[in-house]
Amino acid sequence: MDFTQYSVNDFVADESFQAYVADAGSAAGQFWQAWLTQHPAQQLAADQAHALVQGLGPRQLFPVPAELKQQELLRLRQALGYEEPRPWLRWQRRTRRLAGAGALALLAAAAWWQWPAGTGPTTRYVAGPQQPRTLTLPDGSVVVLNGNATLTTARRWPAAAPREVWLTGEAYFRVTHLAPAAVRDVATAPASAKFVVHAGGLDIVVLGTQFNVNSQPASTKVVLSSGKVAVARRAWFTTENVLMQPGDLVETTAAAPALARRHVQPALYSAWTQGQLRLQQTSVRELAQLLRDAYGWEVIATDPALLGQTLTGVLPANDSTLLLPALAKSLGIEATRRGNVVRLQPLAR
Repeated sequence: MDFTQYSVNDFVADESFQAYVADAGSAAGQFWQAWLTQHPAQQLAADQAHALVQGLGPRQLFPVPAELKQQELLRLRQALGYEEPRPWLRWQRRTRRLAGAGALALLAAAAWWQWPAGTGPTTRYVAGPQQPRTLTLPDGSVVVLNGNATLTTARRWPAAAPREVWLTGEAYFRVTHLAPAAVRDVATAPASAKFVVHAGGLDIVVLGTQFNVNSQPASTKVVLSSGKVAVARRAWFTTENVLMQPGDLVETTAAAPALARRHVQPALYSAWTQGQLRLQQTSVRELAQLLRDAYGWEVIATDPALLGQTLTGVLPANDSTLLLPALAKSLGIEATRRGNVVRLQPLAR
């Protein structure tokens, strides 16, 4: 198959590409990442297809009237700035055409669910590879996009509606508080005071606060630095809700969609915005969890006693080739990585 001729629809309909979106660490994920590195001309179409497939998420979908499907799909594609698909080539198999039609119908359903009526023209911000980008939104809110992240917003926010953005990848938000001083509860605040981030099947609602969101193909994590955040996950005819407190990490994954909460050190999860991990009596166990969350690495300590050691100091946050050697030197151990597995072990004597 000549993947260099793939359109957005071709990528969406390809089962191996869908597997890549679901799990970037799978064999299919490794293949597509390597192939896209070798064929950068197809990166834009692949990114657009990735966003469409990811929009389905792990959720169930409400049925959508047939007459709305094409209309909503067109609106989603226009909102995200997608080009109209080129005509199908004759050499493409009929089964792929049918699969593509089915996938696009489902994507139309996802669009109907995720994109509110009246969104109108949008603006899409993209951060380059390993190039964090800082944005100031019209309301004064500041967003720092991590490398390869994208943020989509309406060009104009209606005065009576929430400020809404759509995120793929990782970003740190410092949201401007627009609610009257007496309004402190997210649930009862007027719509015009709310700021909503849609990411990986979650609706993250705040008034004015600071938090980190990391939305990847297989999981989405929210870490709250200050204030309060209401997180909602839509599942069939119900909505699961969690009200986060500072220090909370809330996560949903493709394997376990239900919202899970645990307590973390928020500063570690936003350290990438400064390029440095500032550790203060941080245990290796906590650091291992951070490496799992931030890099997708599985950390194995050959000596369990290593996990109880603590670190105080500064480590590089945004360059994995520097992070592990610095960690090993700080602990006086050996740290090696093969694929997504990191092994920590005492130095050989």
